[in-house]
Amino acid sequence: MSPAAGRILTELQRALTASEPLDALAALTQLRAALDTYEHEQVRRALAQGESFAAIAREVGISRQAAHRRYRGLAAAPTFTPQTLRVLQLARGEAARLDADVVEVEHVVRVLVGRAHPSPAGTGPTQIGPRLRAILRELDRPIEVDDVRRALQAAVAV
Repeated sequence: MSPAAGRILTELQRALTASEPLDALAALTQLRAALDTYEHEQVRRALAQGESFAAIAREVGISRQAAHRRYRGLAAAPTFTPQTLRVLQLARGEAARLDADVVEVEHVVRVLVGRAHPSPAGTGPTQIGPRLRAILRELDRPIEVDDVRRALQAAVAV
């Protein structure tokens, strides 16, 4: 049992067995804090496993936007080398040119094989597609262009 789960059980028992209302209220306040901590731990784990904010939102009973606002600080952001950032920027432009909402595998492929067309800077989607993002999140070091190529092969194989 995790320390957070143990704290939840302790505070729940304290709230249920308190003989005085103020003691029960104090225990309930502590229980809410423990539940909040536990919820954040589980969201962090889900994000680390590649779950989307939309999937988390469904389980918590809120909108995707609300989940992103509430939990965005829990998501570990990958770091990219300058070359990889350039590839992703070009892929973003390619996605925008093709009216896509998200930079997907096919946009990155077009950049890597030299079929992308330049687009104005600052336009286009702001997020990488779910398949590609989930694969890249597994890396615990700066992401190189070769990592993107391997992620593309894995994403296409799915």
